[in-house]
Amino acid sequence: MPRNLKIEHLLTVKTYPRDVEINLSFSNMEFLLAEDELPFQRESIKLHAFPGDARVASRHLLETLSRKQMVPEENIFLSLGTSLANFIIWAALLKRGDEVLIEFPAYEPMFKVPAYLGAKIRFFKRDPLDFSLTAAAIAESLSEKTKMIILTDSHNPSGNQISGEVLQYLKTLNRERNIMIFIDEVYGKFYRDQSLFVDYPEFIVTASLSKFYGLGSLRIGWAFAPVPVIEKARNFSDYLTPEIPFPPLYLAHLLLEHPNLAKLEQRLRQRIKTNREMIGAYLNRTEFLSCYIPKNGVLFFPEVKSAVDVTRFYAQLYEKHRMVVTEGRFFQMPRHFRMAGTCDPETLAKGLPRLEEALKESLT
Repeated sequence: MPRNLKIEHLLTVKTYPRDVEINLSFSNMEFLLAEDELPFQRESIKLHAFPGDARVASRHLLETLSRKQMVPEENIFLSLGTSLANFIIWAALLKRGDEVLIEFPAYEPMFKVPAYLGAKIRFFKRDPLDFSLTAAAIAESLSEKTKMIILTDSHNPSGNQISGEVLQYLKTLNRERNIMIFIDEVYGKFYRDQSLFVDYPEFIVTASLSKFYGLGSLRIGWAFAPVPVIEKARNFSDYLTPEIPFPPLYLAHLLLEHPNLAKLEQRLRQRIKTNREMIGAYLNRTEFLSCYIPKNGVLFFPEVKSAVDVTRFYAQLYEKHRMVVTEGRFFQMPRHFRMAGTCDPETLAKGLPRLEEALKESLT
C-alpha cells in the first residue's frame, strides 16, 4: 500500500493563497441563477416542512435523475460527489493485484486511488499531439490479466473526447473479455446532454453536479452502472456512511426538476461559447504556447515552449500577476499546464494578457 496518501493537486487547490485574483485552475462553472430565480430560498428550507429522512430524499433524487437522464433507478448509485463514487466503485470491484489500464496523461486520483487499493497500474498513452485515444493504443497495452480500463471524458486535462470508434471497441472488450470499462464523465455535460451510459449500459460511468452546474458545494454525484455493480457499490458504501445527508439530496432534486434549470443551462453554454472563443483566439496568437484546442468544453492543456522557464513562469504568474493555473506536474507532464475557461468573461479578458506577460517575463 502506498505510504504517501496525498493527492498533490487537491492539496494545492485547497491551500491557494487568499490573494489570488484570477484562478484559471478552477474548473467548476459558476452557478448562474440569480437569487430570485432559485427553486429554493435560504430561509425556506425547513427540514421539518418535508420529511428530513435521507431515504426519502434519495428516492426523490433517484426518480428525478432517472427521468432526466433516461437511466433506470436500479442502475443509479448516489454519492457525495464523483470522487467518492469513483472510490466506492473501485473499492467494491477491484481486488489486490488486479491489473488496471489507465490513460496517460491522467488526473492524479484516477491512478493513485486504485494503486492505494492494491491494483497493479499500467498506463497507455493518448496521442501526444492532440491527446486523442485510439483502439490500437489500448490494444497494445492489454494483457490477459487486465480487469478494468479507466478513462475520463472529456479527457482531464486536455478536453479531448472519446470517439465512437473507441467506444465501440471498449464495448467489444467488455463483451468478449469481460474487461470492466470505467469512464469518469464529470466533464461530459460540457458537450453532450446524455450520459454515455444510455448508449453503453455495459459501462460504469460517474458524474456529478460539480463541474457543469458549478454546484460542487452540494457534493452530489452518482454512478450509472449495471445492476450487479450498483448493488456492490451500495453495500460497500455502508462501510463509509449509512446515508447521504438529507439537505444536499433534496436541494439537488429541487434544482434538477425545476423549470429554471433550462435557463441556467442556457447561460452556462453561452459563457462556455464566449470563453472558448477568447481562449482559442489567444492560443492561436501566442508565441509561447502550443496547444491542441478541443472541439468542446472548457479544458485546455497547452505546452510551454522551451524558451520559457516553467518554474519561473509559475512564480511570476502568482507573485506579480496574482494568478494560478494547474501545473502540468500533477499530470506527469511538467512542461504543460491546464487552464479552464469557467470564470466570467470579464475576468478572463483581464487574465489572458497577464498570462502572456508572465510567459514573456520567464524567457530564458
